[in-house]
Amino acid sequence: MISRRQILYLTAILSAWSPFAIFKGFAATGDKSNDNRSSLLISLLKEAYWAEKIANRHYDEYCQKALSENYPNIAYLFSALSISEKIHANNYKVLIESLGSKINANEIHVTIGNTKKNLRVAAIKELEKINDFYPRIIRELSSESHDQSVINCMYSWKSHQQHEKIITSIKRYSGLFFSPLASKIENMDLNYHVCEICGSTINEPPKNPCEICNYPASHYKELDRLIQKISYN
Repeated sequence: MISRRQILYLTAILSAWSPFAIFKGFAATGDKSNDNRSSLLISLLKEAYWAEKIANRHYDEYCQKALSENYPNIAYLFSALSISEKIHANNYKVLIESLGSKINANEIHVTIGNTKKNLRVAAIKELEKINDFYPRIIRELSSESHDQSVINCMYSWKSHQQHEKIITSIKRYSGLFFSPLASKIENMDLNYHVCEICGSTINEPPKNPCEICNYPASHYKELDRLIQKISYN
């Protein structure tokens, strides 16, 4: 019987590969040495790590901005997404270190606007990861013979699809008259839960195993409504 882990891996490969990329991927597999594969593997994992770390930092700042503008529910959303991104980054960090490499310190420049603008930017960035970034990373990882890297990227990719849907559902209120319409958001009963394994983000108590990684529902953690600044460690 094929396991869910194997299904995730195969889905990732089929989703990311074009016919040309399939040919290229198989052709490249026999040409690379183990050292070259390890070098590319680590490079791709670090690229994914920094993409998630930057997103984590931006969502944290978006959260603080929303709080300052008296949008606690939107801040709550940004906080949930920040935690999800941090889980993605930590997953990559574990893999990178398991391969004998380290992540060097790197300054992160954060650009924030008002909450209305931050919602629009967040939606754009999520779509970039869904449509471009992770399909490319998964495609390039496919020839590296490291299943867990592809699976972790698949977790991130699926999680970002959740993020985009959540943001889009909120962003529809961010039109010309954002302030009065945003009050509708603040009257919503939001209750975010984030899976500590894959970063899956849902707005209701989980009743079933995680829809992304299939780990038991006990791995979902409810996000405290008392939002505090998130650690960058």
